[in-house]
Amino acid sequence: MKVLVNRAALVEALGLASSVVLSRTPKPVLTCVKLVAGNASGGGGNANAKTLTLVATDMELALQYTLTQVDIATAGVALIPAAKLSEIVNNSPDDTLTLDSTADTTVIKGSDAHYKVFSYNPEEFPPISAFEGAPDFSLTADALRKLLDRTRFAAAKEMTRYAINGVLFEKKGKKLSLVATDGHRLAQTRDDSVTDPPGSKEKDLSAVVPIKAINLIERLLIDPEQTVSLQFKENKLFVQVSSDTGGITATMSTALVEGTFPPYNDVIPKDSDKKVILNRDRFLSAVRRAALLTNEESKGVRLSFATNTLSIQSRAPEMGEAKIDLPVEYTGEPIEIGFNPTYLLDALKVADQETVSFEMKTSNKPGLLKSGPGFLYVVMPVNLS
Repeated sequence: MKVLVNRAALVEALGLASSVVLSRTPKPVLTCVKLVAGNASGGGGNANAKTLTLVATDMELALQYTLTQVDIATAGVALIPAAKLSEIVNNSPDDTLTLDSTADTTVIKGSDAHYKVFSYNPEEFPPISAFEGAPDFSLTADALRKLLDRTRFAAAKEMTRYAINGVLFEKKGKKLSLVATDGHRLAQTRDDSVTDPPGSKEKDLSAVVPIKAINLIERLLIDPEQTVSLQFKENKLFVQVSSDTGGITATMSTALVEGTFPPYNDVIPKDSDKKVILNRDRFLSAVRRAALLTNEESKGVRLSFATNTLSIQSRAPEMGEAKIDLPVEYTGEPIEIGFNPTYLLDALKVADQETVSFEMKTSNKPGLLKSGPGFLYVVMPVNLS
């Protein structure tokens, strides 16, 4: 294999591939990225294709990312340690680099540099499942990014809570809902305009996608107009990202999370009798400023609602206290309720409406924040006594 490749494009591709490969493993090939020049299926082939595909996997998550900013002198395949290749490419000052691979070495040349890196036999690289057949549904990259932004922050971070260490995808008809929770808060969003393949029957589905895969999908969504196709089969999710010209720029596959996602509808409050309308930007600013005087021991802000007023208070031992007042649309009974400010801020950052509604029942029941018809957020209160 011998190629001349745009360095900036290769930096971006290696950044994506490096997020997949394992840094420590008894299988050295899993620390590598496979480069396929001219034929994405792997063995030589058409040198006129002028594509370089990077392939990476950790045996759970796999990525194939295709570059077109490349000239191919000799089609072929190489298997190169990802970390070392990334360091060399990232530190090069050149606009283009030449990669020339033989059976066990790859030479990387710039205008004033010559690197010889020992590589591995590409035949030892594990096979990657392909995206085959029609997708279950498609949507734009812009629509999918909004769905992911509104949910992934609420997924559990602890790997021990495996069933909620991801985002639930639920599709019914043309409606796609995403849900994430960590036990302290829950985010749900939906899109009513997903596209099914022409002539196909609408397919309902429910699956939990691991957070590592969610983060990679979001990084693949470069152009808002890209088409993203999703296919769920055999306990896997396949994602294909297409350019506006119809070419495939990336294909990703991931094992789905095993286990049962909790019955999230049961925790969405349905009997809240107190509702307030808030200017999103003012509320976000007030919570952020009140949070300045909190610490790990007193990680909470007190929201005190009275007729058309809201006071947000915080207090931290040996630091001081804060109180911020702002006008709101509220006519219910007075109520005081405490929340972790980070949890409030996370939701307000992704709410895209000028106003949000906040619903409550009592000081020891969860609050419910809504932004437009497509986003709701449940947050558990904290005890500030």
